[in-house]
Amino acid sequence: MDEKDLPGADIDGEEDEAADRVYDIDSDSGAAADDPAGDAGDDDASDAGDSAAPAGGRFKISRKQILERFAEKNSAITKLQKEKSTLEKERQEWAAERESLTAEKAALEGQVKESKDKWLRSAAEFENYRKRTAKEWELLKQQSRTEVILEVLSSLDDFERAFAVVEPGDESEFLKGIRLIYNNLVRVLTKLGVGEVDALHQPFDPTRHMAIGQIETTKVPSGHVVEVVTKGYILNGYVIRPAHVIVAK
Repeated sequence: MDEKDLPGADIDGEEDEAADRVYDIDSDSGAAADDPAGDAGDDDASDAGDSAAPAGGRFKISRKQILERFAEKNSAITKLQKEKSTLEKERQEWAAERESLTAEKAALEGQVKESKDKWLRSAAEFENYRKRTAKEWELLKQQSRTEVILEVLSSLDDFERAFAVVEPGDESEFLKGIRLIYNNLVRVLTKLGVGEVDALHQPFDPTRHMAIGQIETTKVPSGHVVEVVTKGYILNGYVIRPAHVIVAK
């Protein structure tokens, strides 16, 4: 029995023939065109790596070349899909990182704003504390100065009571020395900002005067100061001791 008569021999031959079959891609019917004379030429072109060979102005390609091209395209598509997946993953990671950086930026801005507010509050509190401390210090100095001046004013009152009992025309050297001491004391008090309260014949002012009695008189209108018993004094515009006065009814 010949080899061609064996079962399956025709099938193998057909497969070999289909692998080497040439298709006319310019044909209207799209059917395969058998070209026994050109089979050898197509095999030679396929072995040489040529994708198509012109024959009579038409391009023909083998089934093997078509499959190879499909395989190349599938490989390229798979590669592009992998690259697309990689790029998409990188894009998502970048977007997540951007959101994280945005959130971190917002948190830092909040911390900066909070720190700035705390600093402004601390600065304002310190400025208020400084002003309050300076005011309290000035008040303390004023009070201390006032206490000292009040003690000096008591001595000044003693001088004036002593002068009130001196007989007219008595200008002894001792009395002159006492008057000199008195005048120097008044000059020092004036430099410190101490002045007398204007009270005699003035309308009674409870913020500057202290009434210790009333009399009926025609010398001044009613409600005015008739007599100053003890002088009053002011320190830098503030009354440190009111004048003791007698007021007309």
